[in-house]
Amino acid sequence: MTSNLDTTRASNGDRTRAKRFMTDFLPAMAAYVVILVVVVLFGGLDGNSPARFVWAVLPIIPLAWVIWAMARHLRRIDELQSRQTYQGLSIGFGAAMLAAVTAGFLGIAGLDMRLGGWVIFVVGMLGWAVGQAVLAGRNG
Repeated sequence: MTSNLDTTRASNGDRTRAKRFMTDFLPAMAAYVVILVVVVLFGGLDGNSPARFVWAVLPIIPLAWVIWAMARHLRRIDELQSRQTYQGLSIGFGAAMLAAVTAGFLGIAGLDMRLGGWVIFVVGMLGWAVGQAVLAGRNG
């Protein structure tokens, strides 16, 4: 190693950007968890009231905050991190679309797909996480 530029550790700027992302992201996730617990405890999702549909979508509100935090993060990070994130998101999107088509065909064939949306979500998130980790490992 001949200079500080050869180090693989995160720079001060990288750490600052990561802290700012966590400052935006963690309150959104905390709000999501609180709202989710409230919805599960008091929403009556298995009842007959039409209000249960409003309760069911309440956790979406803090997830919009997560999208805002992610957009801010993408504006802050450097070009390499940005490219890796977009490529990871592309892999996750492709995995989610593959899962959606698979769930669609299995539903047509008669398989109960009530949890199909969650399966698609998990496959997409895992595709994003694994794809981005592989890309980060490949690029050092």
